Amino acid sequence: MEGGSSGMIATLNRMQVKLCELDQWNDVLLRFPQHTVFHRRQWLEMLMADHGLKPVLLHVESDGALVAAWPSMSMRKGPLRILGSPLPGWSTAYMGPLFTPEADVPACLDVMLQSRWMKRNAFFACKTLDVDFDIDMQPFDFTATMDFETYLVDLAQDEEQLWSNMKGECRTRVRKARKLEVEIVEDTERSFADDYWAMCEETFANSGIQPTHSRQFIFEMWDRLYADGSLLVLSARLGGKRIGTLVLPYDGHTMYYWGGASFLEHRKIPAHNLLHWEAMCRAKALGLRYYDFVSTCGGPGRFKKTFGGDAVHRAMHWERSSSKLMAALKQRYERYLHKRRQVQSE
Repeated sequence: MEGGSSGMIATLNRMQVKLCELDQWNDVLLRFPQHTVFHRRQWLEMLMADHGLKPVLLHVESDGALVAAWPSMSMRKGPLRILGSPLPGWSTAYMGPLFTPEADVPACLDVMLQSRWMKRNAFFACKTLDVDFDIDMQPFDFTATMDFETYLVDLAQDEEQLWSNMKGECRTRVRKARKLEVEIVEDTERSFADDYWAMCEETFANSGIQPTHSRQFIFEMWDRLYADGSLLVLSARLGGKRIGTLVLPYDGHTMYYWGGASFLEHRKIPAHNLLHWEAMCRAKALGLRYYDFVSTCGGPGRFKKTFGGDAVHRAMHWERSSSKLMAALKQRYERYLHKRRQVQSE
C-alpha cells in the first residue's frame, strides 16, 4: 500500500498521506478552521518540551486537494512505541483528526491508520473532536472509553443575555465578589506562574493528589502561547494580593477553561465566579464564538453548569492495543500513574 520515492508519502487509491514537518504544520491547519489551539504547532512544542515526545503530523490529499490532517505524538516505554492524540496525562483537552466538508472520513482514517507512521504502535489513544462530524473509530479496532461532555457558552448572545442565562446563585456570587472589592486583572508577565503553581499544589493536595501538569508546562504555555496571542491569564486580587487565577488558551473561535486555582485560605470568597464572568466577557470582546468549560473526567461538573452554557457532547476518547499483553501493561501503567500522584499523608 505504501509508496512514494521520498519515503514520506503513502498512497491508497487516489489518496496520499504525507508526513509534515513541524514548522509547516500551522500552514496545513489553515485548511481546517475547526482546529483548536491544542492542534497547533505551539501546543505540540509544549508537549515535546515537557514530555520528551516526537511529533507525527499527517495530512491527506485526495486528487491533490488537502482533505484531512491528524497530529499525534510518539513516545517509547522500553521496546514499545506508543502514540497519542493526545494521551491522558498530557493536559490537552482536544486533538485528534480533522476533515474538510468534502472529505470521505472513513477513507481518510483508513489511509492514515494504514500508513507506517500510525500502523506499528503497541498502543494508540486519541480523542475525536465530534463537532462537524460523527467519527466512528470502531471499524479500525478502537474501543470508545470515555464520552466527553462540556458546558459551552454561546458568545453570540449580547452581554445582558449572557448575564441573564447564568443561574441566580452564580450571579449572586459575582455580586458578592464585587462587593468584597475583588479586582480582576489581566496578567501580562510570566511571574504569575509562581503564585499559580503554589495555588495548584494547594488545590490538588487538598484532594490528596499532585497536580496533573508540571510547573514547567505552565512556563511553556506562557512562553509559546502568550507571545502568539493565544493565551489569556486572569487573576483575582484582594487588597493587592493574588487569590485566584484562570489560565485560558484560545484560538480563532473558542476560549478554553484549561486551568484555575486559588489559595485555600480564600476559598470562601467567590472569586472564581467573577473570574469566569470576566473571562466570558473578554472572550466575547475578542470576537470569539464560544467559551468552553472543558470536561476533564467525562462529565461537565455542577459549578460549570451555573454559568448558563449548554451541555453538549464534545469529544470521544478511543484506545487501540496491539495485544492483550499491551492492554494489561496499560492497566499497570495507569495504576502506576495513579499511585505516583498520590500525596503521602502523615
